[in-house]
Amino acid sequence: MYFSNESHSNIYLKELNNAMIKLLIPNTVLLFVFLFASLAGNGLVLYVYTFKLKSKTDDRYFIPCLAFVDIITCSTGASFLISLNFNPLNFRNDLICKLIWSLNHSIALISALLLLAIAVQRYIKVSRLLNSSMSLRSKRLTITAIIIGSIIISIPCLFLYGEAEVPLKYNNRTITGYNCGAVTNVSRDLLFGYSVTLLLTSLCGIFALISLYSVILRIIYKKESVRKKNNYGQNVNVKQGLGNTNNPDGSTYTDAESYSTNLDSTTTSNLQQTNEGERTIEENKSTVPAEIRTRRKSTTVQILCRIMHKHRFFIMFFLIAILSCISYLPRFALMIAGSVISNFWDELTDVEYFIALCFYRGYLLNTAVNPVIYLIFDTDFRSSCKQLCCRN
Repeated sequence: MYFSNESHSNIYLKELNNAMIKLLIPNTVLLFVFLFASLAGNGLVLYVYTFKLKSKTDDRYFIPCLAFVDIITCSTGASFLISLNFNPLNFRNDLICKLIWSLNHSIALISALLLLAIAVQRYIKVSRLLNSSMSLRSKRLTITAIIIGSIIISIPCLFLYGEAEVPLKYNNRTITGYNCGAVTNVSRDLLFGYSVTLLLTSLCGIFALISLYSVILRIIYKKESVRKKNNYGQNVNVKQGLGNTNNPDGSTYTDAESYSTNLDSTTTSNLQQTNEGERTIEENKSTVPAEIRTRRKSTTVQILCRIMHKHRFFIMFFLIAILSCISYLPRFALMIAGSVISNFWDELTDVEYFIALCFYRGYLLNTAVNPVIYLIFDTDFRSSCKQLCCRN
């Protein structure tokens, strides 16, 4: 039987494709875990926050939006990547490849910009700007602007990515494989510029998130410190008693007058002494006794514990933002490496390729972890989930 060169190439390509499928089995299993965990977790979040929670607070407005974006991110991204794993070297659908790349980029940008919008909302609320909260109209306009901006930024993916030919070596022969990635007829400089633009945008977003949450933490810490000092001053005055007390001139005043006068004078003197004491301690740090330093450290720990307990939503959104930044940075770094080095992925060994691919697709882990973070920090959400489980 006679086989043409094209038939031999197809046979060799099929064998290479099957070998790559076996190599990617662990990654495929991991993608299935991410997919089911994200759909179940974010589906529960979307259902409970939309239909079960009676208190529609300002803090929870963006949570259903973020859960919905996570569902789209993981369902489209994981499904597409699983299909690629089953056809890694023989993917031949240029249109689907372009659409999926554009959709994945736009959804990732929407998710990141939503986290930035949440940080701005927290800053407005904590710093008491604009009546302490964003209006419903402002929130809807913000979401609309985020969607439109993300779609515009993702448009270049339609021209940079698609069905690409990949030269493969097999039995001292060169055959052509096909995958979904950067197209070969596009300038490397253009691809590199787009990748760098995405990375710089991400770094600016990370810097903005860290700056906003640092300012928020500073404001909260100052407020809690003042509240603790006021409570301490009131407790000291109460312990001294509210009976009749002699004035410095020898006269007496009533309980209420005594309490009011003592409170005002004590507060004023405490503030003056605190300011003078802080200046003195700054100038003579080496002379501060160990007991005072220990007491000050314990006070700081108490304030931080109070922030953890009282400002749970701040901690929750900050943790989600940090995890999102960590999960996306390796992807952008590998995108830049692939745009600078033409044969970056082809020159990797099987183990290196598998590890790099896990980091490249690790951003999906963020979508599966977010529901767990909601469950830990939002007590109302946790109670509603318990009620659903007990009822079932």
